[in-house]
Amino acid sequence: MRTIKALLSKGLILPAIVLSAMALPLNSANAALVQYAFTGTVGSAGSALRPTIPTGSSLSGTFSFEDTTTATGTGRYMGAVQNFSLHFDGYSVSFDASGDTNLVRIIDRPSGDIWRLRTSVMGSDIGQYSPTEFRLDLEDEDGNAITGTGLRNPPSLGDLSSTQWRLVFENSNGRAVRLQGVLNSLTVVPLPAAVLLFGAGLISLVGLGAGGLRNLRRSQA
Repeated sequence: MRTIKALLSKGLILPAIVLSAMALPLNSANAALVQYAFTGTVGSAGSALRPTIPTGSSLSGTFSFEDTTTATGTGRYMGAVQNFSLHFDGYSVSFDASGDTNLVRIIDRPSGDIWRLRTSVMGSDIGQYSPTEFRLDLEDEDGNAITGTGLRNPPSLGDLSSTQWRLVFENSNGRAVRLQGVLNSLTVVPLPAAVLLFGAGLISLVGLGAGGLRNLRRSQA
């Protein structure tokens, strides 16, 4: 605090701001929320869905999960998913926080590892069918991609043998139809807090440089 006051008294406002930000609890800068963006392709579609989302359609989406979620069973993390969105050409679904499906499942076994995300979703009806659930299975048949059942980020696609997803729709009678396919890319999205802190650091360096130039000019006057 004394250092910050000293910087303010000397007119070095930007460095003081950065030091203040760095003095905040680490949890605010290193949030436990992890976000990913993905792209993929529709491999098959139920006949009722094809007029709107035909086979071969491209998709994009995002999901986020809390990586400090406590396990409710071996490798089962209920309530971990915090947000989800999925977009096709002209059609979208989003996270349904009121739904009864929301988990990240980590399976580590000699016969193959699986990183699984399941979440309830909502969106516009397609004919008589409403979107209800999205499921993503990232599988490694060699069993080397995951060690243990602790909650962690999904494996790199290059380490996997399968990247299957499916989007389930149901009608009022409970009859289900689905879209399914594979992922083409999966990338982590930087946390906003970390980006802001990095930007503040760059601004501070500029401010320090400007302050140094002013001091040099005064000493030469």
